[in-house]
Amino acid sequence: MDTSEYNKIKQEILNLPVIYREVEPKEIVALGDNFYNIVNTEVYVDPGVAGRIDSYLGIKNNQTRMAYDSYGEKGLTNLRNFFGQAKNENDSKLVLVANTHSKQIVSAVPIKQSVILPHAFFDFAEMFMDKNQYIPEKMEYNMGPVDSISLIMRPVKEKFMEFAKGDEFLFNGLYFRWTPGEIALGNYYIRLVCSNGQTQTSQNAISKIAAPTIENFHKLLELNADSDPIKRNVEKMLESAKQSMNTKASVRELGAAVNILKQQHVNDEDANQIIPYLETKNLYKDAGYEVDTEHMALAKSNKTVWELYNMLTYFATHNKVWSPQDIKRTNLMESSMNFLLRKRDIVEHYDIF
Repeated sequence: MDTSEYNKIKQEILNLPVIYREVEPKEIVALGDNFYNIVNTEVYVDPGVAGRIDSYLGIKNNQTRMAYDSYGEKGLTNLRNFFGQAKNENDSKLVLVANTHSKQIVSAVPIKQSVILPHAFFDFAEMFMDKNQYIPEKMEYNMGPVDSISLIMRPVKEKFMEFAKGDEFLFNGLYFRWTPGEIALGNYYIRLVCSNGQTQTSQNAISKIAAPTIENFHKLLELNADSDPIKRNVEKMLESAKQSMNTKASVRELGAAVNILKQQHVNDEDANQIIPYLETKNLYKDAGYEVDTEHMALAKSNKTVWELYNMLTYFATHNKVWSPQDIKRTNLMESSMNFLLRKRDIVEHYDIF
């Protein structure tokens, strides 16, 4: 990505007909199934946004289903208003994202302190890159309501490290993740796969701010690739990578990888083609083993955790289904890194004999 492409995508985002409005729980009054009076304005929201509002108020999916099945639309309305009135005003607020052309609410995002607008994010990101000698490498965003942006930054002075024979990666990349309530700074790694010249990316959050204050921005400005938190992240990733190369993934972990794909709207059939979960599980079933979750945590697959991790990151980086700027790529890479760093079902030790 060169400067002109970065500026083009940035302007596309800033020119979208979108406004962001903070609301408190008592300003959200349910009128019917997905109809609300919000700050004295009656609006309809789609079920996905209504679900986010429910989650913010502390209402679970099974509670909404039970209320609707038992008492109909009126019961669901009363449930939502009860939780709205009961929620503590000192808790997090909610940012509603509205399209000014369609006059519809297109997203709802909980925030801890105050809303951070996209232009403030871009201003800060450009200050950070100038100060720390980074250039924009890639930008991804939510293609609908624009309630999430990922800006990947490549260092002017690149540093590479070998963590296995013939396998090295650029380790001093960084990225910003913006939502209306938060800016997160994280590590960005590019693994160089010598056999085919491809790259794979992974991300890992370091620090977050929840309000656009001078103090918060200054805290992030001081972080760079030589900062202790970033170095610790690199060390932790390296340790997990080396262990994962020598550790067989359990069948349950194959299932967890499939679920990571499905969270980004990859359908079940495609997810199981990428990760052979059902195929492996059925092999154990045909052999007479119990295939519940507990037993599958003890059952080895024919994949290492490292192979599994790279299947996920390869799809995130190279699939042709999503557009190059689709935020689902970043979502999947973040979830893949969390999967790599988590405690393993099957622990195996290094062996040089």
